Amino acid sequence: MFYDKILRPLFFKFDAEDVHHFFNRFGEGLGRYALTRALTRLACRPVDDPILRTSLAGIQLKHPLGVGAGFDKEGRVVPIMQEVGFAYEEIGTITGRPSPGNPRPRLWRLPEDRALIVNYGLVSTGTEAAVNRFTSYRSRGRWTMPVGISVAKANVPNLSGEDGLKDLFNAYQRLEPFADYMTINTSCPNTADGHQYCQDPGMYRECLAGLDVLNPNKPVFIKLSPDISTGRLLEIMAETDRFSWVKGFILCNLTHDRSSLQSGNLSKTSAGGVSGAHLRELSDRSLEAAYKNGHHRYEFIGMGGIDSVEHAYRKIRLGATALQIVTSLIYNGPLWPSQLMRGLADRLKQDGFKNVKQAVGADVK
Repeated sequence: MFYDKILRPLFFKFDAEDVHHFFNRFGEGLGRYALTRALTRLACRPVDDPILRTSLAGIQLKHPLGVGAGFDKEGRVVPIMQEVGFAYEEIGTITGRPSPGNPRPRLWRLPEDRALIVNYGLVSTGTEAAVNRFTSYRSRGRWTMPVGISVAKANVPNLSGEDGLKDLFNAYQRLEPFADYMTINTSCPNTADGHQYCQDPGMYRECLAGLDVLNPNKPVFIKLSPDISTGRLLEIMAETDRFSWVKGFILCNLTHDRSSLQSGNLSKTSAGGVSGAHLRELSDRSLEAAYKNGHHRYEFIGMGGIDSVEHAYRKIRLGATALQIVTSLIYNGPLWPSQLMRGLADRLKQDGFKNVKQAVGADVK
C-alpha cells in the first residue's frame, strides 16, 4: 500500500532510466553489508515453503521465481535480490564488446497498460568489464543464489554476420564460468538485427553450431521473441534438438506489437519493445505450444505479463518450470516477489498439488 500510494507515484515523476539506475546503485549498496541485507530480508519476508521447491535444468531453486534479464544488466544487485525474495537472477544481457546502446530517452512507462517501452539497444559495458566485476563478486562470496547470464552480440555499427557471432561466442566463453546457466538472447527487439538469430533459420543454425564447438558445460536456454509464428517456434525447437546442452527456452522477450495498448500517442511513436501486461497473451500462447510439442525434451521459463498470482499460476499450468519478472516488480514494488510466491503456494495447496512440479503443464492437453 505504501509503495502503491506514495513511492510509485513519486518515482514515476522522474525519468524512468534515471530511476532504474538509482535503484541499481541503491540495491548494490544494500547488498554490501550484512546488516542491510538482514533488514531487507526482515521487511520483505522471503518465502520458503516446501511446496514451492523445484529445480531448473538440475539447478535447485527455493521456488520458481527469478529476476529477468534487463533489470540488472551488470550483476550488481544479486546479493540484495535474494533478500527481496527471488530464488535466482538472470544478469544481462552482456555483449562481447562494450555497447553504448541507443540514444536516450530509451525507457518509457505506460501506466495505463502496466507496461514499459524498452529501447536500451543492448547497452553493456562488455565482457571484459563483466569478468573483472564477477571475479571480485565471487571471491567475496556475494552471489549466494543461482545466477544465469544472458549474452548477445554487441549492438555496434558494422558488427554483423560472422563477426557478430564471434562477439557472442567471446561473451559466452568468458562468462560461462561465472554462471549456473547461460541464456542466448536471440531476440532483442530494439536493435537493427536483434531478431535475426531466431527469424533466420540459417543464422540460428550457425549460432548453435558455433556454440557447440565451445563445448558448453553449463545448461543453456534460448530466449525467443513472442512475434515469431507458432510454426517458426516449433521449427526452432526441432533445429535445436541435437544440441543436448540446450536445456530449454525462455518465453518470451519483448514484443513489437502495440495493437491493444491504451496509453495514447507515446505507445504509437516511441521505438522499442513492449513489456508487461500487454505481453501476457502472446507469451502464454507461445508457452503452451512449446510445452505441448517439447516437454519431453525441454524445460521452459515463463516470462511476460505476470502481474498477479493467477498469472503466475497460469504460466506454470501452461508448462513453465520457472518464472521471471521485471515490469511487475517496478509496478508492484519490493514486497511483490514474496506476495506472489505466498499466493502461489496457497493456490497449489488449494488444488491438491504436493509440489509445484506437479502443476507444470497441467492445463496442456
